[in-house]
Order: sequence, then C-alpha cells, then structure tokens
Amino acid sequence: MASHPLFRGEALEHHRRGGARGDVLQLTPRTLFWTHWLLLLALAGAVYYAFVGQVDEYASGPAVVRIAGLHEVTAPRPGVVSSVEVTPGQRVTHGQLLLRMHSSTEVSELESVERELSDQLAKLLRDPGDAVAREAIVGLRSRRDLARAKLARQELRAPDDGTVGDVRVRAGQLVEPGMPVVTLLGQSGGGRVTAMLPGRYRPLLQRGMELRFVADGFSREVHSLEIESVGDQIVGATEAARYLGRDLGGSLRLTGPVVLVHARLPRLEFEAEDGTYRFHHGMHGHGESAVRRDSIAFTFVPGLKRVFDNVRR
Repeated sequence: MASHPLFRGEALEHHRRGGARGDVLQLTPRTLFWTHWLLLLALAGAVYYAFVGQVDEYASGPAVVRIAGLHEVTAPRPGVVSSVEVTPGQRVTHGQLLLRMHSSTEVSELESVERELSDQLAKLLRDPGDAVAREAIVGLRSRRDLARAKLARQELRAPDDGTVGDVRVRAGQLVEPGMPVVTLLGQSGGGRVTAMLPGRYRPLLQRGMELRFVADGFSREVHSLEIESVGDQIVGATEAARYLGRDLGGSLRLTGPVVLVHARLPRLEFEAEDGTYRFHHGMHGHGESAVRRDSIAFTFVPGLKRVFDNVRR
C-alpha cells in the first residue's frame, strides 16, 4: 500500500520558496489601556440604560367603531317585504314611510268592512229610523278602525328625523320579528370606539388614560383617544357580544373575559396617506392602552425589583 505524505507537495514547495509567514499579535500597553476602559464604559452604559430605560406593558384587544344616534328599524312581525320606499343616504323626517310589508289579508279585510259600512249607510239614508242599520254602522266603524290599524302596522315609518344608512332588505324578502331592515343615522353624528381589553387589566384601567386605536386597513394611522369610561364588570365573550348587538358582536372573536373600554372620536373624518376618509359604524380595529411602565432590567429580571425593594426597606 502506498504511503501518503503528511503535507501536500504544493505546501512544501511554497515553504521552501519563503512564502508568507505568520507572527505573534503585538499589543502595546496604550492599546490595552484604552480597550479596557472602553469596555468598562460600554458595560456601565448598558447597565445604566437597563435601569433608566422604560418598557410599557399594554392591555390590547379588538375594538369597534360605533356611531352615536344610529337607530335600527326592525321588523315587528314575520312577513314579506312588499316595497322599499327609501335609499341609502336619503334624508327622512319623523313618520316618513320606509317600507311596506305584504298586506293582502289586511287590505282585503279593510275593503270588505268598508263595503259593508257603505251598504249600511245607504240603508240608513233611505230609512233614517232603521235601528238595525244604525247599530250595524257602529260595529262596522269599530271593525274599520281595527282593520286600518292592522294595515298601518304593515308599514314601517321613520321614528325620527335622520339619514338612511343601510337598507338591508329587498322587495319579496321574508323577514323575521326583530330583524333589522333599515338603519337611520340621527342628528348627533358623534362617534365612539369600544375596545374589549383583557379583564385582568381592569384594576389598572382608568378614565382619562390614552387609548391607541388603529383601524383595520389603515395600520399606519394611529389615533390617540382619551378613555371616557371603563366598564365596572369583567364580562365573558358572549355578554360582550350581546352588548354590542347582533351585527357587531357576531363579527368579533373574543377568547376570554374582557372589560369594555369606551373612548370618544374627536371627529368622524381622519387623514391617511392618500386622502381623507370617514369612520363608519362597525369598522373594526385594534385598541391598546399602556397600563404599566417599568425599567428594562426589572421587566426582564423581575427578581431584581424585589431585591431593590428589600434594600430600601
């Protein structure tokens, strides 16, 4: 078996020709002096920053925009929509007709009662002393008023002056009792953000603190709001959704007990990079509030704080 040389031939040839040779690193006392003190200064600066620098702890959770003065007109009973009399953005006044429900039974009943009443009135005109006709007229008038009231209940009218927001039904659609059919925006026009923050932070949340709100789709626009009120109770996800209503609560995903935090929007318009936009009822986003502030050292090494507290005592 052929033996293999310990070094390559090229390496030996390079050595014979006097190739580059290494040397021991030389450090002067002056270099060692400055290096030593620079390291100490860097360490001291890091320790100082660790105790002076602050880290905020945030209570954060989903948030939703709610427009004040918004009224939902709901269907009072099951039925089929006959016609919709308004469109989104239309101004309406108190009592104005919004939509009609299918009312063929009520219309037929009213027409039948009016025909009978007309016949009895004709009999009474021919014979003013006809007591039977007179008594029948009294009963028919009561039936007519009842039929008219039933027919009026098939018409949904605006409860107040306002602007039509959403029209959620169409002609021919079947609706159930309590189903929202039209939303109206009143004259108040204010807006509010309701944030659902983890319930464990309730003792730390107070009125007047800052709530930072970021709307979905506008991650670069942070709105600094002042907390107007904080719920006294910590509620579960189901109860929070019930408070927000069927439309808003059903679209939020809550995984634990929360506290409801409310902050008022100073205005309904906001500036973004590419233009001016408007907050709308039901806009989702993220809310957070700084609840605790501590030094970097105490945050990452909690035991240090206990040591310092014991020393102070």
